[in-house]
Amino acid sequence: MITGGEPTPAGPWRVLGLTLAVLAFVGALFTIGSGLLASPLDGAERQRELFGERPPPLGLVLDSAVRLPTGDALVRFTRPAGSPDGTAPLDAVFLEYKSRTSAEAQLAPTPLEGMGGPEGMLKEWEKEKATDWSFTRKRGDVSFGSWTTKYLLERSYVKGGGWSEEARVDLSTPGRALVLFSHWPPEKPVDEARLRELLAALELPAPAD
Repeated sequence: MITGGEPTPAGPWRVLGLTLAVLAFVGALFTIGSGLLASPLDGAERQRELFGERPPPLGLVLDSAVRLPTGDALVRFTRPAGSPDGTAPLDAVFLEYKSRTSAEAQLAPTPLEGMGGPEGMLKEWEKEKATDWSFTRKRGDVSFGSWTTKYLLERSYVKGGGWSEEARVDLSTPGRALVLFSHWPPEKPVDEARLRELLAALELPAPAD
């Protein structure tokens, strides 16, 4: 209420209520912020789970191992900057999902595949290069060791020009939802021989175990 043009002083209960509301808001922000932080995992242990006692192939070295806010676990291996081998991947990212559904979604067909291919999108992009977009260049089965599993190659075009490719491989077993994401240097297609070399170095249980 306003009297004579001056605001009425807030009563003690109103001040207390505002204080509690501010504290609740700050607490909520803290809780949300905590949920956005990833927690570290034992990278050496995760590397042994994937490659046994041997080092990763293709010059890859452990970069990071974290538990994401979603509960999924991410382990990333990278090649040192400046490596001249343009046929090898820049990295290998192993993402272990909490649910098999999330893993399967990474290799599911995209709407663009159902529309008959990327030719129309590519022609439009080449005119102005005004958007980012991607399409599945190839999908099928890949075999290595005792495994035969699904994989796909995705090409991504960048706003302003240029493209890069990513390989995705389903490494899931009945008790573990795991997908490999591996990225190649800019404007270098995925070298499937090098991809198989990476996969052959894995020491994972057979899919049916």
